[in-house]
Amino acid sequence: MQAASVVPTDPLCDVEGDAVPQWVFVVLLLAVLAAPLVLMPILAPSDEDTSSEKRELAPAPRLTVDGIPNPRVMVEAGDYYADHFALRSQLVDLDTSIKQSLLLTSSIKNVVVGYDGWLYYAGELGDYQRTSVMSDRALNNAARNLAMVQEVLEGDGKRFVVAIAPNKSTLYPAHLPYYEIAGEGQGNYERLMPLLRQYGVHVVDLRATFGELSEEMYLKRDSHWTDAGALRAFEAIRAALGRSGNLLGGGQEVTTVARVGDLDGMLHPTSAAPEEQSHLDDVDQFSFVGKATSVEDNYLVTNATDEGARGSLLMYRDSFGNALLPPFASVYRQAAFTKLVPYDLGEQMYSFANDVVIERTERHLPFFATTPPYMAAPGRTIEEEGDATGGQTSVCLAINGPYLVVEGTLDETVTPDDAHVFVEVSLPGDEPHVYEAFVVSEATRGAGDFEGQEVQSSRNIVGDWGYRAYVPMSDQADVVPEGCRARVLVGDTSHAVEVGSVTQ
Repeated sequence: MQAASVVPTDPLCDVEGDAVPQWVFVVLLLAVLAAPLVLMPILAPSDEDTSSEKRELAPAPRLTVDGIPNPRVMVEAGDYYADHFALRSQLVDLDTSIKQSLLLTSSIKNVVVGYDGWLYYAGELGDYQRTSVMSDRALNNAARNLAMVQEVLEGDGKRFVVAIAPNKSTLYPAHLPYYEIAGEGQGNYERLMPLLRQYGVHVVDLRATFGELSEEMYLKRDSHWTDAGALRAFEAIRAALGRSGNLLGGGQEVTTVARVGDLDGMLHPTSAAPEEQSHLDDVDQFSFVGKATSVEDNYLVTNATDEGARGSLLMYRDSFGNALLPPFASVYRQAAFTKLVPYDLGEQMYSFANDVVIERTERHLPFFATTPPYMAAPGRTIEEEGDATGGQTSVCLAINGPYLVVEGTLDETVTPDDAHVFVEVSLPGDEPHVYEAFVVSEATRGAGDFEGQEVQSSRNIVGDWGYRAYVPMSDQADVVPEGCRARVLVGDTSHAVEVGSVTQ
């Protein structure tokens, strides 16, 4: 018997054997590929969706640059499309959900997915893994600079405190994924705290404050502390300032509030779930002054509405200060809060305040070494003991507002590790004056932090042996006066030797 032949089934045929034209599939494929571009005008990500990513999205491509055709127009067009194609936020959200639930990984480089629904900011893990370790000299620079700030402020009768907010991974590492391995040895926080105390800086050990609590004081899906955690920090800072008054006592009205965490919003731009926490209503007894409308504003002024509020406050802060602002604004009659960097510590900035607080998170500790505040260098009287031979210290002069800026890099071969740095400035028609300079480290990280808190140091600063002094000038100038002379000296608080000089 002859076997029946089997006719292969054509995938492009329907059940009755009629062929489906192949061009139909080609058209469908092209339509799917073109849809994100064609639908961009009506389904592009909204401002609310993109703002959750905490980064600047690519701008529209430029056809010309300085009047000539832009050679990078196609590259810019590709970057713009990658950030603005239709349904981008929804597709990013879907991709993130799959990776988070199945692989315990993240599609967003700034976010680390942990166990039990916990999220961490990737930028802080350099501290946890000990890959962002500051040198001993950089730590000394940070401590010395803060000590100089405290000296100037306390000399003007102000109370001063530094508060360092611990990284989330420092306090709660148990929820980190298995592949994030803790580094060995001490981190920047552990090494800086003893130095600050050695220099007499009034610093609040918030890591110890939170370590005594059994309750978790940081949000699961945000990089910051809870409102309750901020209250604990507030009380510790107030105590360090020698101020009384407790907002944590019984009897106050507590409500439940729900907010979307910054990390959750970055991972899920369209489906982030608000996280609930307790909120003390007594911390909302203040009003904004002027155009400020939100604790997110870079600079704002507040007035307390409680008649029992006393005193005035100036706080330099980062995003951890958002939750700190309400309790401080409620107990101080007037307060100013700024995120602007470098810190403006001119007398006109702090003169109104009784108390000055610097709050900064652990991951930003290098900032104290790389970006000293914008303030007049304190005057000094020292005895000179000759020159240091063979040194290669650089000296650069510039004008910045009312200051003559004297900066450069010390030759470490002729500079003791613990040396103070002085600049003697001689302006035409004036006697020479000596000032102490900040000691400065070169910034090793750029503006990649999602809070925009990283600042590059001057190109005149190399390594950890830089210095900078803002010397006040009696006459405003746009350029360095001809005949201006600056000498750089190093030594202790009373004796020094010259290591470099320049004459304009």
